[in-house]
Amino acid sequence: MDKIPKLGNLITDEQYRDAVHIAVAPVTAGMHLYPGDHIGFTNNGDAFTVVTNANHIGIVDPFLSKEVQEGDRFYMFLYPNTITSLRHEWTHPDFEREDELSKMEPTFFKLKGAVTEEKWVADFADSIGTTYTEIMDAAEDYLSSGEYLCRGGDFEGYSIPDEFWDKFEAIKRRRVADAERGSFLSCSC
Repeated sequence: MDKIPKLGNLITDEQYRDAVHIAVAPVTAGMHLYPGDHIGFTNNGDAFTVVTNANHIGIVDPFLSKEVQEGDRFYMFLYPNTITSLRHEWTHPDFEREDELSKMEPTFFKLKGAVTEEKWVADFADSIGTTYTEIMDAAEDYLSSGEYLCRGGDFEGYSIPDEFWDKFEAIKRRRVADAERGSFLSCSC
């Protein structure tokens, strides 16, 4: 007899107290919403904006004590048994990319034998004589103002590989257009 709670179904046999994992994602309200409303993504290509008149994949955080106004950010609780993998970060077919789920700051948590995006960036930064924080801040500056990271001749002969931008996207949980993916390292010449 399976004793795993089957959320979304009435209890039909003997069950006991338990704890469950529920996949959640930070999203933006595309309209006025109420806690528990069934929601899905808008069709305008914005991977974070949710409304009620869409293909439903989850609900508005049912624990909220007030209504959600258009533009508010909140957690969407995905329907039980719909995610396709679980590793503290999850995937779901209606999300275009796993790394678009949230704008979480890097944690530097390491999985045994795995290299996280943050670790890759930290190692890359160290290999060119800078730090994780400096390279990530420099990437932000480059994207917002076109500013290059220049420290005398320290970066002569170095460039930013495309793999850096893949890791940056995963860490920052946002896309960087191909046209914006450049090398922002500069020597003083």
